[in-house]
Amino acid sequence: MPGSSLLWEAFAARTLGLGDAVAVEAPSGGLRFAELWRTAEHLAAGFRAAGVPESGVAGLSLGNSALFPAAFLALCRLDATVALLPPQYGRSELGAIVRGLGLSSIVAEADAAGRLAAAIPVESASPAGELSVVRPEAPSGPATTRDDEVLLKFSSGSTAEPKGIALRAANVLAEVENVTTTLELGAGDRIHAGVPLFHSYGFDLGVLPMLYAGTTLRIEGAFVPRRTMRALASGAAAFLGVPAQYRSFLAARLDESPDLSNARWLLSCTAPLAPETVTEFLERFGVPICQHYGSSETGAVTNHLPAEVRGRPASVGRPLSGVSVEVDAEGEIVVSSRAVASRYVLGAPEGDSPLCDGVFRTGDLGGLDDDGFLTVLGRRDAMINVGGLKVSPAEVAATLERHPAVGEAAVLGFPDGRDEEVVYAVVSLTGPADEGDLLAFCRDSLAEHKVPRRIEIRDSLPRTATGKVRLGVDDFHA
Repeated sequence: MPGSSLLWEAFAARTLGLGDAVAVEAPSGGLRFAELWRTAEHLAAGFRAAGVPESGVAGLSLGNSALFPAAFLALCRLDATVALLPPQYGRSELGAIVRGLGLSSIVAEADAAGRLAAAIPVESASPAGELSVVRPEAPSGPATTRDDEVLLKFSSGSTAEPKGIALRAANVLAEVENVTTTLELGAGDRIHAGVPLFHSYGFDLGVLPMLYAGTTLRIEGAFVPRRTMRALASGAAAFLGVPAQYRSFLAARLDESPDLSNARWLLSCTAPLAPETVTEFLERFGVPICQHYGSSETGAVTNHLPAEVRGRPASVGRPLSGVSVEVDAEGEIVVSSRAVASRYVLGAPEGDSPLCDGVFRTGDLGGLDDDGFLTVLGRRDAMINVGGLKVSPAEVAATLERHPAVGEAAVLGFPDGRDEEVVYAVVSLTGPADEGDLLAFCRDSLAEHKVPRRIEIRDSLPRTATGKVRLGVDDFHA
């Protein structure tokens, strides 16, 4: 059986019979497992009628809702290669994906057709139950995916083209087995997702365990710290959180501290979490935050152990079951597992691929202590981390330089004071324009998280003695 039909069969064998057990809880309504599978069958028929071809490459561009996992299953039913498309993607990202991958269709919210049509040429848009199917105009080139590739994830590459990462069914199943075995997740456990499901973190640790192990996926609505803490106090096998949320927990005004001891895993991923935050949270609430480390190429790699957090607050923990982590002689973190993606299908890095036969050279620098705990020390490259979403400075600079009034642009990640970064830019002009004009131009071409927070206009850009543009945090007049 080819392609993602393997995932449909594997998930059905494990959770189709769970009946009235709750699969998904969401503010807009949930689904029990029997309902989830019926909905997936119904959506598959609707997608087929709306023009989604079997065994094609189909985009899934949905926000968090109970329909997200149902739509994913439906595309697996059609044996489609499923491309997880962040709804924030705009003209440059979607255009590159349609051209490069031969995207046959995009499943989106019912009211998303106009947004997509503004970004890419669209042949048709058809309703499919509560969702819609948008069919892009046929791309000029052939699809670059292979028959055995079932899932495509995207992250920002070193150019305007997103980096497309292809996984086989064996990679996906190995990933969820690694996660559920290490975190001891099973039927009846509740996973509280405070992150997007299209992101590798939310998909791999939220959607997949629900489909594979029968856990209940509770989807967070608008993040309200006190409400989320009450939900966690009622019991959760895992909370999928990010550093900013834990800082919000600490800043929340509480009449009394909630008892979070029933939450087994309070996870933090997508950006470094300051050791001071880890220690303060443990002292105030009596429970540890377990830093989690992974990537779109590898899936989950390491997870901290609750009993070890106090002694190693800067560590991201030890490798998951089924994962091997090494640090080479130059300090680069190298990951090996059956979950490592097969290859890049779009936006591949220049030179030798860091993906090869189940091994991924991460580009991260780190260290392993004598007990096998990993600490991540930084990046080899200059990618900007905006709330867990990666931004290429070169892409933003290239966009700015397409403005007719911009002569040259340079971009950097500026610390926001909360252990994360925002995008800042400096430009020199050849014609009339102000910061507002340039920001509007960026918003028309870039996803929102890539749009600079500030654009400073100068007569010329700072340079090194050899003539190269030099721009650091100290060069920016914040």
